[in-house]
Amino acid sequence: MKKLLILSLFALVIISVSCHKEAKTVPQTKTKKETQKTQETAKKESIENTVINENTMGEEKKNDFESKSVDELNKENILEDVYFEFDKSRLTPETREILKKHAKWLKEHPTVKILIEGHCDERGTEQYNLALGDRRAHAVKNYLISLGISPDRMKTISFGEMFPKVKGHNEWAWSQNRRCHFVIISK
Repeated sequence: MKKLLILSLFALVIISVSCHKEAKTVPQTKTKKETQKTQETAKKESIENTVINENTMGEEKKNDFESKSVDELNKENILEDVYFEFDKSRLTPETREILKKHAKWLKEHPTVKILIEGHCDERGTEQYNLALGDRRAHAVKNYLISLGISPDRMKTISFGEMFPKVKGHNEWAWSQNRRCHFVIISK
């Protein structure tokens, strides 16, 4: 019974608010100077609000980062994998662009330490793939160092072909397995 009464009152309030008509006002004409001043004031307020919003967003991102565990950050895949050509440890232009983004993020979070995992596809011997994965991980580390990231913040390891990202025996699967994967180990 109480629920019915509350719902009825709620419906009555909604209906009365939605039926309310605003009084029409006659627009006043402004002089050119008044219009310009109003526009200038609006621009200034807009700029101030933008700066305040950007600062607030930066704080929210920082607080968001601080509140997350290392596992949660790794699940978000903040530092995306970079890929390599067959039997190569050379960084492609696309890989370099991704690593520039990683370096920027690492500079914004100077306490973060990462592990760079080198991976290979299933072709080649296990020993050869471990060495190739190691070369890939070191190529990535050295490029990040050249972008200003301290070597003390990065460790490397090679898994060779042991942990494929994609199971399969075709070119697409192999291309997904020739990579370096990033793991945040501390923040």
